[in-house]
Amino acid sequence: MGGDHSRYLIDNLLEWKYGNAVYYAAMVLLFFITMDGLIIRGDVLRAQWGFVALAIAMLPALAEYLTPVIFPWPMKFFITLALILHLAGGIFRFYFTLYPLYDKIGHLVASIAIALVLFVTLLILVGVTGIRLSRPVVVIGIFVSVMVLAVAWEYAELNVDVVAGSTYFVDINDSLFDMLFNLIGTCYIVGSINEYLKRESIESLYHRFIRWKT
Repeated sequence: MGGDHSRYLIDNLLEWKYGNAVYYAAMVLLFFITMDGLIIRGDVLRAQWGFVALAIAMLPALAEYLTPVIFPWPMKFFITLALILHLAGGIFRFYFTLYPLYDKIGHLVASIAIALVLFVTLLILVGVTGIRLSRPVVVIGIFVSVMVLAVAWEYAELNVDVVAGSTYFVDINDSLFDMLFNLIGTCYIVGSINEYLKRESIESLYHRFIRWKT
């Protein structure tokens, strides 16, 4: 029953007619956060990263403009939402004033975004090349990839602190809780994908999730 509920929820989200509008609104919000950091708060360094975040958020839209493919809007939105949370956490200092809840929500959203990107990438690979991927390969591949990236992120934070004297890496307990929320987000997406693949092929999911301009 839980698996069916997840599938129906995702199906309804995919068909929501305002999905792309929400994605574009999120990009506008990301732009205003960046400009707030640059003009009002004078945080030039974070504002520079804000423009990098904007470029990343715009990549799916740019790819849609240049190619016939249309990506599922939840993937585009979660990418942008993860960037918003990360940027706002620094510029507005939410990482400090709302610690640890804000940080954990950021990890949850980021893990969902990365899992969706990997899933969509696999779908396009299947659709374009005709390669066959089994359910275990898809599910385990996405899960392991996201968790490896999550561990790499924690390691990178520790290295940055050593080099720059910053405080991104709080302590081992904080990192373990980060990984827990990464695990929760990843498991939700992977679990939903697993339920889909129990009932239909990945080729079928390709046609469900990926649209092409006519």
